[in-house]
Amino acid sequence: APDFVGRAPILDRLDAALEDAEAGRGRIVLLAGEAGIGKTRTAEEFAAVASSRGLPVHAAWCREEKGVPPYWPWVQLLRGLIEGASADDLRRELGAGAARIARIVPEVRERLPDLPEAPAEADPEEARFRLFDAIAGFLGRAFAHEARILIVDDLHWAGGSSLQLLEFLAHEIGAMRILLLGTYRDVEVNREHPLAGSLAEL
Repeated sequence: APDFVGRAPILDRLDAALEDAEAGRGRIVLLAGEAGIGKTRTAEEFAAVASSRGLPVHAAWCREEKGVPPYWPWVQLLRGLIEGASADDLRRELGAGAARIARIVPEVRERLPDLPEAPAEADPEEARFRLFDAIAGFLGRAFAHEARILIVDDLHWAGGSSLQLLEFLAHEIGAMRILLLGTYRDVEVNREHPLAGSLAEL
């Protein structure tokens, strides 16, 4: 936009990260700063540029309110990806993990009503790992031939489960055509904040 100034170096770095993603070397990039400094606006400008080049962009927001479901930003992103796929493509891209993903994204079962129930796992940690692996597999297959941008705004409000999934994907994204762009308020992230541990892991 004509009134968007002073962020050219950041946009250049984001564009370089996108080139890596288009070449199959996925990246996670985080924009940090105080409230109102322009993190979201910068992400929106970058998304607009990418969209003008024909690259799909999917965005999600973390919420501060009580009662937010686990994995909320990821649920938003997965919903957007599911809505844009045909039933046949969706079945192929979700693969064997479809029923596990359907546990947190009911729209999967709406699109694939004949989907069997996911096997029960007695160990909660194993169940979480298998869910994360199913989501990573879906993203890898869905973006096998086309790079996409995923934007998650306000990561400082993300729940622990969402941050754990972010950490898991960090180990997998290097072989995907994904640029994951997150924003957060660094002034709110002290040593005790859940995001601090995730940043160290990243």
